[in-house]
Amino acid sequence: MKNKWLLIAVLVLLVTSFVHADATTEVVIWHTFTGDQDATLNALAEEFNALREDVVITVQSQPYQGFLDNVYSAVANGVGPNIIFDYASTAADYVNDGFIADIGKYIDDPDIGIPTFRDSLNPKIYLEATGFVDGKQHAIPLVTTGPILFYNKTIYDELGLQVPATWTELAANSQAIFDAKGIAGFAADSLTDVAQALIMQAGSEYIDLETLTVLWNNEAAAERLQWYADQVAAGGFSVTKTGDYWSNDFNAGLVASYIGSCAGIPYIVPDGFEFDVAPMPIEGEPWYNAWNRGILIFSADEATERAAYEFAKFYVTPENNERWCKAMISLSPYAETAARESFQAFVAVNPALAAVEANLPYAGFLPSVTGSYAVRVELGKALTLAAGGMNAAEALADAAAAANDAMQGR
Repeated sequence: MKNKWLLIAVLVLLVTSFVHADATTEVVIWHTFTGDQDATLNALAEEFNALREDVVITVQSQPYQGFLDNVYSAVANGVGPNIIFDYASTAADYVNDGFIADIGKYIDDPDIGIPTFRDSLNPKIYLEATGFVDGKQHAIPLVTTGPILFYNKTIYDELGLQVPATWTELAANSQAIFDAKGIAGFAADSLTDVAQALIMQAGSEYIDLETLTVLWNNEAAAERLQWYADQVAAGGFSVTKTGDYWSNDFNAGLVASYIGSCAGIPYIVPDGFEFDVAPMPIEGEPWYNAWNRGILIFSADEATERAAYEFAKFYVTPENNERWCKAMISLSPYAETAARESFQAFVAVNPALAAVEANLPYAGFLPSVTGSYAVRVELGKALTLAAGGMNAAEALADAAAAANDAMQGR
């Protein structure tokens, strides 16, 4: 008799386990975050899991090198993550293949939606999240960051230099530093973003959505890139760093200023000098490339997509969005988060965020189409080649041809 009841108990346990397994939807997140960002993501996932018996969020750290290529390959083969954190331009590459979920249908759902979503976002940010060629929404913004100028205040003060507001002023300062100190006065973490800023401030447009061709293969854009390359040749600017980011060389006093993300300020640990930050230079047409990074959800079965969306919804509540923005050292794209006194106090004491805010009125929107990421890559490649000695107009023409091929699927 004991054996009979033991057998029944085991069968009940097994059936219960199978029922629970069937009722539990797993949502897998791939990311490359470290430090506070990694800790905050994992904490939020654990908190969400504690609230839900039917969903489990699994967070998996991935290598930074080649991350986006690895994601695309995995998703295309049906073995990738359900969520990554990235930009609308990344989401655009998945639209034509149907690999990216339509988040809008959940946000607009009367039962589980976010009624304040559209009104809370800056119109440009909302357009970026929803302005895909299929007319659907494929991104949920979480943070707004942007490039700022980190500069060696000790050298600037010693040489009597003023903080540059324009690219011309930055070049003059950088050449003066090179002549006096023998080190480059300026560098940039992302030549792609600098190239975007230079050509857009030159009055260029970006992409023709009807023909899917770039609009920056023009004389004004080429002149801006050639100007940058000339500064490199003269020694004032540098494109050769010793690590992945210019912060290491900046800390070591090997370069006197650089443009990098506002989120990089924790990595500034100067070796024997004082530093400060300032808004990125603007010259010509006011334009600034703010970065709106958020959650991208890949196509899956209805239960998985919905569970992934509900985690995203949890992530953008004002309290949780504030926690993530603090971990990312970023501004929030949401009015409700930005209005919180605790968040305003955080922004008020962070000069890196103040530098981004100063340029936000000039933030531009770039269309998200299939191939958007390739357009960025090719533009950055053009500036890199020009800085290496290639004629800027020729480098830009080659980049335009490759970018057009990517957008048109050739």
